[in-house]
Amino acid sequence: METTKPLFSSVFISDSLINALKKAVAEKRSPAYTAFEVCRMHADQNLDRTPTVPKQWYVPGYYHDAEGHRKAKNGLRDDANAAYAMALCYRVTGQEKYARSAVRIINAWAMEMETMSRKDDSMLSFSYHFPALIFAADLLRDESAIWPKDQQKVFSEFLRNEALPMNTMSRKNNWGNWGLVLAVSCAVYLKDEVLFGKCAGRWKYFIEHQIAADGHLPHEVNRSGGQRGIWYSHFSLMPQTIAAEILRVNGADLYNFKSPGGRTLKKAYERIAGWTRKPDTFPYWKGDPAELKGMHYFSYFEILNSHWVNDDASKLLAESRPMTATHSAPFLTFTHGITLKKTD
Repeated sequence: METTKPLFSSVFISDSLINALKKAVAEKRSPAYTAFEVCRMHADQNLDRTPTVPKQWYVPGYYHDAEGHRKAKNGLRDDANAAYAMALCYRVTGQEKYARSAVRIINAWAMEMETMSRKDDSMLSFSYHFPALIFAADLLRDESAIWPKDQQKVFSEFLRNEALPMNTMSRKNNWGNWGLVLAVSCAVYLKDEVLFGKCAGRWKYFIEHQIAADGHLPHEVNRSGGQRGIWYSHFSLMPQTIAAEILRVNGADLYNFKSPGGRTLKKAYERIAGWTRKPDTFPYWKGDPAELKGMHYFSYFEILNSHWVNDDASKLLAESRPMTATHSAPFLTFTHGITLKKTD
């Protein structure tokens, strides 16, 4: 059900979900327990991590300088995902070592950067890697004994003044979806009702303008002659799904929204799930289906399959769990896989 006034309860992981995860872990219930062990291993490996905050944030374009691109952005990716893993582990286990290490990383990113470029892939990379740090901060914001209020204020100011302007929400392809994740995460964390409303409107825009009548994504399916068409479709639908979940948690449930043109997230999900399971049916690539790129980046199906149980998605998840991702929301089998219904 859609509401006009946001709840502003949690950014991505609600307290009720944390309680359900605690119970699943305590009972060693799959898939949550197995996936939690992966999350906890990642957290343990990063307890002594030294944050890798650059003085100047700049990420060159991937297709012009792939090595430079990865080198420039991977510090944020690894810091944010580690902090998020540790914040999750803290909320599930109560062990303060995880919270203190996560806070150290969060504070470093809020305090140590001097300049932020908006050229080339700088904004896109920030849009899809920084949200995990916001999710981590949100899980820890009530722990003032571990994360003092003055430090939290610095982080909030960084979100408003530095992070939010880096969003790419105005773009029409997958860049826009990732920018939306950053913007709506900031909106909830900062309790900004106006921005939240704009984000909900932009989410609806993407449903109308990115999804064709048969569910394919015209901006994405022909990438690299179709070879990266499934990958880029995932790369658009994953952030659209994450944004939908953030909106839902905060009172704006748009999962069943149908655009004026009859477009829906469900239709896009069903289309991409079928192609992912049976890549030989993907019509936008004329080569060997085995040469398709990015076929396995579907951890976000954990979220969508809890709304619309899909046979293709259920079988893919059952074969691939526990699943994670490197962009914004790792460990999705742990956080969102507990509601998957059993399939044959």
